[in-house]
Amino acid sequence: MKKLSKIALLGIIVQSAGLIYGIVNKAEDIIIMCLIFIFVSFLPLFDKKK
Repeated sequence: MKKLSKIALLGIIVQSAGLIYGIVNKAEDIIIMCLIFIFVSFLPLFDKKK
């Protein structure tokens, strides 16, 4: 895997933990931010550049 893919996976894991924290504490702003950053982190994983 490329270095960018590894960083993206780490970001997804961290944001997933933040998402769980937001759900447990019913913090809508944290949930929205985590979902946005998870979506942005998925973009490098599906990049088909050589």
